[in-house]
Amino acid sequence: MLRDKYVERLVEASPVELYLSAKDGARLWWPWRMLPPKEVNINYRTTSDKLIIDSDPLDDSVTTKDVLDKALSVNADIASLQDIYQDKDKTVDSLLHGMEVADNHAFDGELLLPLQAPYVECYKEIGEPTGHLSGIGGRKDGTEWERIEATKDLRSYAGNSVWIHGFGWGPTEKLAKEIRSNPDFIDSLDYSTPIQTAIKSTDMPGAERMSVQAMRAATQLVQDLRTCTRHVNESDDYENGRDKNILSYQ
Repeated sequence: MLRDKYVERLVEASPVELYLSAKDGARLWWPWRMLPPKEVNINYRTTSDKLIIDSDPLDDSVTTKDVLDKALSVNADIASLQDIYQDKDKTVDSLLHGMEVADNHAFDGELLLPLQAPYVECYKEIGEPTGHLSGIGGRKDGTEWERIEATKDLRSYAGNSVWIHGFGWGPTEKLAKEIRSNPDFIDSLDYSTPIQTAIKSTDMPGAERMSVQAMRAATQLVQDLRTCTRHVNESDDYENGRDKNILSYQ
């Protein structure tokens, strides 16, 4: 188990919030968690500092009210409204409807609005809502450069005061380097990779395999979060495959 102060050191150094968007039976404490209504419970509230209820775009039966109801019941910080994958016009209609539903709902946390390309036009057509968080949707399977360019375009138009989230992105090499170079580039990301990778590993049969998998996921989460921070030395991280800075921050 990594001691809290070392996780906190990375959290404080990171300009992005890195959300784990996969379930692990709430075994792992991680500061940022994101789950859809049917997969979240109060235990995920107690194993995170910030919790997002996702709109679960893969489940057509989930409504905006379902998302807001669950966000209210587990005291989530943020509720993500519904977009329509790679359809800007339908996404605009869905988000406008979702904000109207939220206006009449008891949930009083923040709203995350997943935009679809073209992102600046989508942002404009929903009224440039500076009071909510904006997200770049439809790029989960995109290239690193597509994600970077989409983020830069939206940031250039909306300014640094608007929160931008990348849906389904982990801090891949080029993206992490962009974050280190420009801390205002993006504000948060979510991905399920640490859990998905851990689940694919081979463990001895029997109970509590998920506990082992959760610890493997924790290792990747800590490693990936560090890549977004100033603790990475851009010039000479490695020499002959060995991290020269491994003792720098003891």
